[in-house]
This record gives sequence, structure tokens and C-alpha cells, in this order.
Amino acid sequence: MIEMAARPANPALAVDILRVTTDLIDEQGFEALTLREVAERLGISATTIYLYYKDKGELLESAVDRAFDWFAESQEQAIAGVSGVDILRARARAYVTWGVEHPNLYRLMFERPQGYSPDRSGSRRRSLVRYLETVKRLSEEGVLRPSTSPEELVSLSWATNHGLVSLIISGRMFGPIGETISADEAKERIRQMVDASMEQWLIAWAADGGPTE
Repeated sequence: MIEMAARPANPALAVDILRVTTDLIDEQGFEALTLREVAERLGISATTIYLYYKDKGELLESAVDRAFDWFAESQEQAIAGVSGVDILRARARAYVTWGVEHPNLYRLMFERPQGYSPDRSGSRRRSLVRYLETVKRLSEEGVLRPSTSPEELVSLSWATNHGLVSLIISGRMFGPIGETISADEAKERIRQMVDASMEQWLIAWAADGGPTE
């Protein structure tokens, strides 16, 4: 009996499946995602998806990776051409802005109850690692006070940013954006809050004990 050869993979289609999946989650949340809707948007059969992803769980794992990459890239773009402690301010603003603009992806990244594969955690920590590198470098340059645990400093700032995003996208901070508050007003108030929290962080950790320009 002659066995049929497996259908060769189409890397472009694999990328398209992941792109459409991420777009759908961004639009409506991961809970509502169905492989059928992904397939319909691409004009393929749902079974075709299984040639590239073994199940919905694997597809969601890949969507998390893609979301974290997007999240990290937004911060890297924000700090382009920025120096000194302004890098910290720019990162914080970019973090919160991205989270508020993509609440469904943010929930997928940080609130999905099933958890994720431990072996994929490295790439998902890229933003945190870059943040930590910045704090260590500024400490070495004498801009920030040396700390016995820069990891704790970064975790505190990171937790503040995460808390702001979580409160805002849950509606507990302003209510629904676009209803109780306009998108433009929300954006300005978010910027003010992020800057205020970062200034307090800098007052505590600036080398001269005060705000740093």
C-alpha cells in the first residue's frame, strides 16, 4: 500500500492564521474565538488550521507570543532617540497605552486562567528584561541610586503599570471609555497618571534624591 505524503506546510498561511487569530482576539476577546471564524476570514476550511496548529490551545499560545512581541515592540519604538530617565518615562507610557488600546490582548497575555507553557516564558519577559537592563545601566551611570535589588525596583514600577491598565480596562477607573469619558480625555488622564507615578519612583530612586530631568 502506498502512503500519501503529508501535505507540505505553507509558512505564509501559518502566519496568516496567526495574524487573523490575533486580530479576532483584539476585536472580541479570546473567550469568543472559534477556529471556524478564523477559517471563514481566510476563506479556508477549519480543518486546514490543524495542519499548522494541533489545536486551539496551541494557536492561543502562539497568539500570546505574537501579542507579547507587539507589546515589546511598542515600547522599543517609544524609546527610540530617548536618553536618560526619559527612557523609563517613555517605557511606562508605552506600556499603559498599549494595554489600554488592546484590552482583549492584554487580558489574554496576563489574565487567561489556563496559564501557559513554562518553556515559552523567556520571550514573553522581553519587555521586563529590557526595563531591568535600563535600570541597571542608569544605576551604573550614577543617574539612579545603586540598589541591592534592581529587580525589586523594576517589579514595583511594572506592577504599578499593570495595576493602572487592569483598573482602566475593567472600567473601574473611568468607566467605559467612549461612554463615561472620551477617548481623548482618557488618553490625557492616563498620561498624567503614568507620569505622576513615574515621578514618585524617580524621587525615591534618583541619585540626587529628587526629580530627574
